[in-house]
Amino acid sequence: MATQATARKVPAKKTAARKAAPKKPAGASVKQSAQKVVNIYLGVIGKGLDSVKDSIESTRKENDKRMKELEARGAKFRKELSKRFEKLDVVEDTKVQFGKFQDQAEEAVDSVKEKLRYNKAA
Repeated sequence: MATQATARKVPAKKTAARKAAPKKPAGASVKQSAQKVVNIYLGVIGKGLDSVKDSIESTRKENDKRMKELEARGAKFRKELSKRFEKLDVVEDTKVQFGKFQDQAEEAVDSVKEKLRYNKAA
């Protein structure tokens, strides 16, 4: 018998086409990563502070505008109140004058009544 040689297939070797990454010292990589994280954290805080600062400045500007509007409205309302009080003073003055007139009229009526009584008695 003839021996047949069994053909074995040998698996082909896979060649890696990868390039080796440059090696960094492990300590420097951790330090750089930590610095990067700290910078990001500080950047978030800085942005927040900028936002608050901008908000405060715009609120101050709006507040100044509102205060000017309120001051103008207060001056206008003060004039209106002054006119109303002047009218009240006129009313009070009129009441006083009317009271004086009423007193004078009553005195005149009493005087006429006395004269009429005096003339009737005579």
